[in-house]
Amino acid sequence: MVPTAAPSRTRLAGLAARARNIVDSGLCRRVVGVPEWQIRSKQLERLAAAPVPERRATLARYDDAVVVDLLVLSYLRYGTPYWLWSDTLAGFAEDILGAITAQLHRRLGAA
Repeated sequence: MVPTAAPSRTRLAGLAARARNIVDSGLCRRVVGVPEWQIRSKQLERLAAAPVPERRATLARYDDAVVVDLLVLSYLRYGTPYWLWSDTLAGFAEDILGAITAQLHRRLGAA
């Protein structure tokens, strides 16, 4: 039996792993290999410029295929599919690691 990776803790972690596999396996070697790369490039730029809460909410709304395309672009351009979380450690911990941070804990407590 072939060992498999542990299941991802979050949806976005799984999509980031898929993006890494696409690039690392050579399925997509250049930005122009991403479907609708010009549109996705503009989306990536808009997301990067957006405030963190808006960016995270937008990623949560996007279809899986769109998110994978964006993360593949991120990996090809910046060397990591996690570039969109470079300015938000708490967001990375919540969205990718599935951790409950103090910020999330406060939001859940207020609900």
